[in-house]
Amino acid sequence: MADVPSLNRRTLLRGAAVSAVALPLGTAALTSCSSEPSPEEVTAGKLVELANAAIASAAAARGLKAVEPGRAAALDEIAGIRDTHAARLRDEINRLHSSSAALITTPSAAPASSPDSPAPAKTGLEAFRGTLTADADAARRVAVAASGFQAGLTASVSASITSLKDLLS
Repeated sequence: MADVPSLNRRTLLRGAAVSAVALPLGTAALTSCSSEPSPEEVTAGKLVELANAAIASAAAARGLKAVEPGRAAALDEIAGIRDTHAARLRDEINRLHSSSAALITTPSAAPASSPDSPAPAKTGLEAFRGTLTADADAARRVAVAASGFQAGLTASVSASITSLKDLLS
């Protein structure tokens, strides 16, 4: 009969110690190699889209002032609020996944307006109302899918955009 090595207590303890260290390290190594984005990165990506829409809406409102001088005060108010939306969304993106913030359009990249600059491609208040409606719907969809602070933030943005349309009435 062959000699079977016996397992003594010392051998078992060594094996347990090695397993206790190796298992978490191996799991961490495998997890860090995953090509799947983290939930925070996915949420940040959705918020980037909303921030870019806010920047574009603010620029469009400023551009419409040349076409609708009688509504300049309302359009300034809308632009300011949409700028605030973009800033708050940027703050949350930085908190969630800071490298995603680089995907946000910079305000200097947004079309600047001057009294002589042409209005955005889609001109008119009706087209701008449609843009605001689409922005509010996008924020609402993100809010419904999100949880916690992100849900509250995006729901507030959606409600705010919806109320901004009333300034154009």
